[in-house]
Amino acid sequence: MLAGVAYKIASTFVFACMMAIMKGLSFYPVGELVAFRSFFALIVLAIWLWRRGEFPGALRTRRIGGHLLRSLAGTGSMALNFAAFAFLPLADVTVVGYAAPLIIVILAAIWLGERVGPGRWFGVALGFCGVLVMLWEHLGTGDQGFSRGAIGACMALTAAFCVAVAMIQTSRLVQSEHMGAVVFYFQFTAGCVGLLLLLLGALWPPSWPLGSAMASLAWTTPIEPSHWALLIAAGLFGGIGQILMTRGFMLADASILACFDYVSMIWIIALGAVFLGEFPSLSVLLGAAIITIAGLLVIWSEKTKKFL
Repeated sequence: MLAGVAYKIASTFVFACMMAIMKGLSFYPVGELVAFRSFFALIVLAIWLWRRGEFPGALRTRRIGGHLLRSLAGTGSMALNFAAFAFLPLADVTVVGYAAPLIIVILAAIWLGERVGPGRWFGVALGFCGVLVMLWEHLGTGDQGFSRGAIGACMALTAAFCVAVAMIQTSRLVQSEHMGAVVFYFQFTAGCVGLLLLLLGALWPPSWPLGSAMASLAWTTPIEPSHWALLIAAGLFGGIGQILMTRGFMLADASILACFDYVSMIWIIALGAVFLGEFPSLSVLLGAAIITIAGLLVIWSEKTKKFL
């Protein structure tokens, strides 16, 4: 079990590095970030499966529709998070993402018909209070309508919803599908969506509605060689993080590993401070603490079946 926890913690660090890179390069088009993140992660995953003797056999599937739903939800989350980096600090986007497990509880009750007891509902309500505390300073309007912070907050919260949908669909798929197939089709779909956004940005006529917004999606050649290296590194980190996380789930219970998701906040704060010069505000730290307590309460209620 300890090995599984170690893999999980390592994966949170690698994913945090990836997110910090994408935050630092958030001035590049979203489609470009998604494409680099996905295709280079796909290479890492394919090599890992091949070394295990599971490529291409692990990719066989009869549930293309299920993979498509999971992949589109995951791609939406990735794109929205990367877009939110242009509006919010790294820590703020990360903390809002912690709302995903709380949203899963709601979707499980509505979508899957699961019985959710008062303990978990209390955890969900407490968690969203934490989200509100964290986002309070970003809510409001600017001179031209919604403030940049409010726009970024909406993107990050929608991304958390997409993560919840992706996780529920993943739990369905892994009952009959190889985990490598789930990840492979997600990365491939995300990469294709990234390329599609770049193509739309290049071909969208400026005179059409949303002309200026669509033009911002067009390919932007990386300014410096180091940017090429960082974009590629972000994709490789994404693939390595996925493998580490998968190994963790092979060696320890998911309910135990879920508690260590919140370790990522330590890495995010450290990386944001050292490399981006960002320091979380008091409201962000307070909101993060509330959301973490709420998430752990939900996990504990599910694990012990108490207050159900």
